[in-house]
Amino acid sequence: MRVTYISLFKPGMGGGEGRVAYELARHFAARHDAVLICPADRTGLYEEDSGLKVFGIQSAGAGEFHIPALSGKAVRGMFDFLDAFNPDVVHAHEPTLMGLIGQIWAKMNLVPFVHTSHVLPGKVLEFGATDALDIKLLQGSLSESVTRRALTDFYDNCDAVIALNQPALAAFREFGYHGKVFVIPNGRDLARYRSSVPADVGAAVKKLSFIGYISERKNQVYLIDALQHLPDHYQLQLIGKPLNPDYGRHLRQYCEARGLKNVVFAGQVPHEEVPSRLESTHVFVSASKMEVQSLVVLEALASGTPVVGLSNETTIELVDEEVGHLLPKDAPPQEFAACVDRICNLPQSHYDELSRRARDRVSPFDWSNVIDQALTAYGELVDSRQSITKEEGAVLANLVSFLPAGEVREILAARIASIRSEPGPIVSFLMGLSLPERWRALKRVPGSTWLLTGATILASLIGYLFVKGQGRRGD
Repeated sequence: MRVTYISLFKPGMGGGEGRVAYELARHFAARHDAVLICPADRTGLYEEDSGLKVFGIQSAGAGEFHIPALSGKAVRGMFDFLDAFNPDVVHAHEPTLMGLIGQIWAKMNLVPFVHTSHVLPGKVLEFGATDALDIKLLQGSLSESVTRRALTDFYDNCDAVIALNQPALAAFREFGYHGKVFVIPNGRDLARYRSSVPADVGAAVKKLSFIGYISERKNQVYLIDALQHLPDHYQLQLIGKPLNPDYGRHLRQYCEARGLKNVVFAGQVPHEEVPSRLESTHVFVSASKMEVQSLVVLEALASGTPVVGLSNETTIELVDEEVGHLLPKDAPPQEFAACVDRICNLPQSHYDELSRRARDRVSPFDWSNVIDQALTAYGELVDSRQSITKEEGAVLANLVSFLPAGEVREILAARIASIRSEPGPIVSFLMGLSLPERWRALKRVPGSTWLLTGATILASLIGYLFVKGQGRRGD
């Protein structure tokens, strides 16, 4: 099977969402033909040492986030590559930028399009966008309304969405999505963590760790408050970088004002170091307000590290007294601290049993199992791919007119015209149909999607030029 994956992050970047998109493509490529479309220093195809093929879109930025330049050349290159690769399925991890362009290509070519949502659809702006971008425009009812409309159009054009767990599935249904949903979790390389040795409960310093972005949604203030209800030989390690520098400074000042010397701001560490950090951790602590499926909670359990957490979409699925402790969202910090203290003072044999059960809890999340589930979902979509519908509607040629005038609109219009003259390898089968049927096939992308695409292309180019200009000024 041939699958095209699309991510908004360069390989290895973008936190858990970016890592999952990259690792899914890499593991799938070990058994099938896969390519990852993502930001890069230049537009073009290259192959990694692992064998994964990557089609990069020239982007600008620093750190985790890069803005792709969806110029006419980039869109043409992406379309030409998809034509040549001829995927059976297109699988995007973000509902915008290259993901949206990929959705349009899939719709034009009657190829199943799948989207994995790493956020709750009704709460997209609460998952770090405003912190990461620090744009006040993203806050308020207007931006929420626009976002909801854009997501609704995007989801309606998906042949299926992938929910990471049952809470995510419920969120999709509550949002109003009635299409096909597959429940497939994030995967992890569990072998990297199984060799970890349980922490020594007799150690002089009891280490509590949080790993992830430092942000208001992750709620590190609560963890600091809980630490104040524990003896001085407990140490809280906050491993990760702030999404917003102001929040990072606030946490440091918060600790200084309370005279806390046992909070360690470790900053971001390479992901390869996470297993060793978890091995020396007595309890992984989580107070996140929302967490669709936290990779680091999976990794903590896989390493045999007990988890104490407030209730969210991840912890209610994975955490209980068999592997740690789950508390209500409104549990006071002193109750949280008492649960941590109880686990850290267990006899070593009891703590080791807790660690063993933690590893068992997440054994189904190994990538080998997740790839099998994804392959089953892809096969179902390919087997049930709909033929040309008989519904009437506007043709793609008319829909393209909604795009802003420019090279991208001309490229798409030319591709539609080519279907009637010199079809490419994907759309040639349409030529065997009668002309009315052909036009019905071409109307598959709604006008609202073209409007959103035009806005996406314009925003990406403006963002690319802005970020690139900021980089030059910083040199």
